[in-house]
Amino acid sequence: MKYCIFCKNDAFSLEIKDQLLKAIKLEYCEETPDIVIVVGGDGTLINAAHKHPKAIIFGLHTGHVGFYANYTIADIELMIEDINSGNYQIDDIDTLCCEVKSDSAEILNFALNEMTIITPPRTLILDVFIDNERLETFRGTGLCVSTAYGSTAYNKSLHGAVVDTAIKAIQITEIAGLNSNAYRTLSSSFVLAKERVITLKSINDVDVYVTIDNLSYNLHNFKSIKISLKEKSLRLGYHNKTSYLERIKRTFLCE
Repeated sequence: MKYCIFCKNDAFSLEIKDQLLKAIKLEYCEETPDIVIVVGGDGTLINAAHKHPKAIIFGLHTGHVGFYANYTIADIELMIEDINSGNYQIDDIDTLCCEVKSDSAEILNFALNEMTIITPPRTLILDVFIDNERLETFRGTGLCVSTAYGSTAYNKSLHGAVVDTAIKAIQITEIAGLNSNAYRTLSSSFVLAKERVITLKSINDVDVYVTIDNLSYNLHNFKSIKISLKEKSLRLGYHNKTSYLERIKRTFLCE
């Protein structure tokens, strides 16, 4: 087994990295690791997931937000023992499969949290299809499509629903939807079953910004995005799995 460390660039996290390098007995390899230890917060973990999507990821929370992390600083010795002994369990996380088409690029990637499409300078007009059945023509700034885990990220800032991660679901949330006597949208977050496939199609030539987690694309003459749930496609290592309610409390409710 080979491992590497993704670390937030602050003094405390770098100190922890040095401690781990001395304690972990596996071979160190940044190119093809079997295990990635993330020292930081969710942003660092998402970066690591996109860099090494097939690795088992161990999150050690030292950042501002640690929703995905299964270990805290108090658990560092336990995590070291788990990795050295191979005595750990794996939590399989769902992601979004995003297929994007435009004149400037075709993109196939996954999102752990969410995918967004926006056009800040002008109104975005999209036909929204669910399983090839047209739901609506959306007009507004953009749309956010999130996983259950991602429902607590940007989706929550948009006043979307927080979804229990035990529920296999996809959520669509509007970003400044336009509603008037002439135009109507659903004007509500829409939580869909895991089998649903969402397709967003442009009905005019428009340049858009598409984000897939921390990745951003400026696309010319956007055509379409197809989004589906890819079950159990990312692996998080743990000893004692942090409960969903505990994640919610420590991220949003702790005094």
